[in-house]
Amino acid sequence: MLLSEKVRIEIFVPAPPHPIYSDLLEELAAELSYTFGGSTIISALGNYLSSTGFILTDRINILFSDASVAWARDRLALEQYVDWVSRAVEPALEREEAVLISVYPVYHGE
Repeated sequence: MLLSEKVRIEIFVPAPPHPIYSDLLEELAAELSYTFGGSTIISALGNYLSSTGFILTDRINILFSDASVAWARDRLALEQYVDWVSRAVEPALEREEAVLISVYPVYHGE
């Protein structure tokens, strides 16, 4: 089986019951779909340690897309894309400390 290199871009979007989060998720899903040909959303639960020392459960959506680019060759362009997405998300989610975006190589069997 041949393996083809791709780069996975994941965006972790908080999922409280406020329309701004679902609107942002839809916009980001469309952005990834237009840019890389598709996207997937996975709803999940996560935990975090509050400033008061309690572990709290939080709903989150993980949005991802596998881009047909090479990690080594296209790393600068990927860094610029992640920076652009991060800057675009900031004004929409003023109350959040950060929206995590991870990028890493993956290999698809073909």
